[in-house]
Amino acid sequence: MDGSDKRDDLQLLKAERDAAHHQYNDALTRLDRAIQHVPENFPHPPPPPDDHQVTPLNTLWKIDVPARHGWRGRVASIVLRVVRPLFEQQQAFNSALVDHVNRNLVVDRQTREAIETTLVVLRDQLIELVAFQSLLVMFLQQITPYVDTRDRDVAGLLRGLSGSINAVADELMKRSEAMLARDRRYEMRMAGLEAALSALQQQTQALKQLVDAAAQRS
Repeated sequence: MDGSDKRDDLQLLKAERDAAHHQYNDALTRLDRAIQHVPENFPHPPPPPDDHQVTPLNTLWKIDVPARHGWRGRVASIVLRVVRPLFEQQQAFNSALVDHVNRNLVVDRQTREAIETTLVVLRDQLIELVAFQSLLVMFLQQITPYVDTRDRDVAGLLRGLSGSINAVADELMKRSEAMLARDRRYEMRMAGLEAALSALQQQTQALKQLVDAAAQRS
């Protein structure tokens, strides 16, 4: 890989990192805008039940007929015998109505207390949620400077490592070139020896032929 390829790779990595950094900042901005807020007009519990007339109802539900004496008492007794079923029916209605009011008054009070308690818990939970969201955004905002610092440390380490690697590569290249030069010199010497050996073999063969020819003439 030559220098231009290395520069292209570094520029590509920088472009990818810048794009990721931009996307992270956009997401962080959206998260910051999404932090909830406790509404100023937070709901209030309903008013307590109106028990203004409860006490009078509990004292006036019973129909009492005053006792009368003399002829008026006799007339009242006659009339009372006629209207007694109506009085008894009305009194039974009054009793049921008062009992119903008393029972519902207890339920209304308990319902209001439950709603008030629920609203208090809900408001406290919402306040804690908003605080957590704010802390989360603050934490995420600190990640970018921290990562940038770590990137600078890593970049410095990589530069140092790259320098060391380049130094080792240069040394290996020098040694490789030296070995190649020695190999070439060795090959040249071997080629020279092979040529000398071949010439010597030819000379030996020619001498042997001369010796054989001289032996045949004698």
